[in-house]
Amino acid sequence: MQSVKNIHKTSLSPLQKNFSDILGESNFEELAALSKLRRAWHSIVGPMMALRTEPTHLEFGDQGKILWIAVYHSTLAQQITFLRDDIRKACSKHCNLHQIIRIRTRVQSDAGIALPAKREPLPPISFNQCREVASALCSVKDKALRRAMFQARVAQLRFLKAEGIV
Repeated sequence: MQSVKNIHKTSLSPLQKNFSDILGESNFEELAALSKLRRAWHSIVGPMMALRTEPTHLEFGDQGKILWIAVYHSTLAQQITFLRDDIRKACSKHCNLHQIIRIRTRVQSDAGIALPAKREPLPPISFNQCREVASALCSVKDKALRRAMFQARVAQLRFLKAEGIV
């Protein structure tokens, strides 16, 4: 059995490097670019088009990138064709996706990216509840840990109050 002294601590490497090692450099770049594009899709094409279209994948070639967009109906494919130059500029501006040489479409019945649901802000808790949480944590000596525990407990109480449990 190895002694504790001989075990070296592993160095923490960025998550990005780990994923690129697993997926391969080009596949990871494609996924990262597509993820960034999907997040900005509402800003790029507008809410009406975003609900009925979505970028499905990027093909990386020698001359540039080909963006594939799934559309709900063939008339939207025509609209994408009319807006292709604007979409290229917006992709470059919002997502740093340069060199998109072609935009292709395909009809897909479930195409579209729904807007994320807006959540109501959590209700505040009373000062007395905050005081109770603080007094329960006064025995924790580490200031940073005590603060993190306090914030977590207050967030938990706010969530429970919003759900009607407390």
